[in-house]
Amino acid sequence: MAKIDEQTLVEHLSEFRKRLIITIIFFIAAFLVSLLFCSDIYKLLTASFKQKLTVLGPNDILSIYLMLAGICAFSLTLPFTSYQLWAFIRPALKEKEAKAILSYVPATFILFVTGLSFGFFVVTPALLNVLLSFGNDLFNIQLTANNYLTFVLHTSLPLAVIFELPVAVAFLTSLHILTPQYLIKNRRYGYFILLVVAVVLTPADFISDLTMAAPLILLYEVSISVCKYVYKRRRND
Repeated sequence: MAKIDEQTLVEHLSEFRKRLIITIIFFIAAFLVSLLFCSDIYKLLTASFKQKLTVLGPNDILSIYLMLAGICAFSLTLPFTSYQLWAFIRPALKEKEAKAILSYVPATFILFVTGLSFGFFVVTPALLNVLLSFGNDLFNIQLTANNYLTFVLHTSLPLAVIFELPVAVAFLTSLHILTPQYLIKNRRYGYFILLVVAVVLTPADFISDLTMAAPLILLYEVSISVCKYVYKRRRND
């Protein structure tokens, strides 16, 4: 019996290793392709500036290209990684559970891009304007391209991850790990965490905090509805 269990474990580890290697290869391919479009992506991200942003040397140019290609490659690899994860756990799932979880794969990409877009088009401009206004009277502000894109990344990427909440909830509910009752019971703690995130990512004024917190709280409520739907469908099955 122990030998059989050991063989099963080795098979699982071998399968996991294979899918991990495939995912890494896909990421590298997506990264290389993304490098070809970095100039177009950069122009899109800096379109709001009337003049070219400064770079401090060739290292900054390389850093910008690697950063943009990395984010694009990560975004493109996310649904592929989700599919590989689904394929790995597929043998342990019932047919209906497998089909249901597979349907979440496109949503991972859509919600991730939505979170990035919300961070870039809504949060970043508001936060940048307020922060720059703080130092106008005291400093000669020179915004470099590298600093700006790093700022955008640090603001938008956490939001992109948070926007995956409905998919994560649906996935955990499908695996019998999460229930609507748990989310409802701990709603106040969820709200508190999201409010903390909103305060950290936005300037210290009420309007900005509210602009940031409202979509996050709505996202939590959507997650509860998703959990109820998946939980009810699972019980009916």
